[in-house]
Amino acid sequence: MKIIDAYWEKRNLGLDAYEICLDNDDVKKLDETIKIVSSDKYNKAYLVIKMPVPNIEALHYLEDNGFSFMEIQFHMVKSLKNYTLPVAEPHLKHFLEQREIKKYEEDWKAFVDLMTDNMFHSDRIYLDPKWAKGTSCKRYKNWIMDLVNNPESHLFAYYHQDIPVGFGLIKINEKNKIADILLEGIFEQYQGQGFGYRMVDCALKKYQNLGIEKVETARSSNNLPMLNLDYLFAFKIKKLEYVLRKFNN
Repeated sequence: MKIIDAYWEKRNLGLDAYEICLDNDDVKKLDETIKIVSSDKYNKAYLVIKMPVPNIEALHYLEDNGFSFMEIQFHMVKSLKNYTLPVAEPHLKHFLEQREIKKYEEDWKAFVDLMTDNMFHSDRIYLDPKWAKGTSCKRYKNWIMDLVNNPESHLFAYYHQDIPVGFGLIKINEKNKIADILLEGIFEQYQGQGFGYRMVDCALKKYQNLGIEKVETARSSNNLPMLNLDYLFAFKIKKLEYVLRKFNN
């Protein structure tokens, strides 16, 4: 069992937060996990558990002990060797241009400020009735700004007719030629118009041109449109995890 002190979440959630990562051995001794997280150290904290699929009995045990199931997290991977565009649907004619946002805090913040409260409507924080709808967007804005000085991080904007319609945040491991897609999104007013398909294609072509051989990412089971795009672009599922949460008070 690995317990991560997610101290950065206090500014977003107003609570101490911990992420508890379980493997298949940990799942066999959940009573120990419950005993640990019930101690005074974790009192009044927001707890998130991630554990391997399938473990239905363990899932129900955690629910019986106050945790609520939120999503299945899909860990995805795709090779960019010999990448070509999947057959395009006739109605998807949007042309997108990708531009990297210069790594200046004011430039990143100006772009991040375009994000709105309802943009990430499949996010588990957004869907959780315990949180205000703007909490999800606030978390992502802060996360992006935390990475502006990270040499591996890159923020890309996607433009249609010189208008920004979406973005992608990635980390590039140049040694291993792997890009970790941390976050992607279409701005609220442009969702449902076919931009997602073109944005994924534009991004993968760019990463390929940068010499990246493989991309990895994580998706929520709540985000059906993105999972459908991943299927269309031949991403493979690397790992599945249950995600549960508890307000420990």
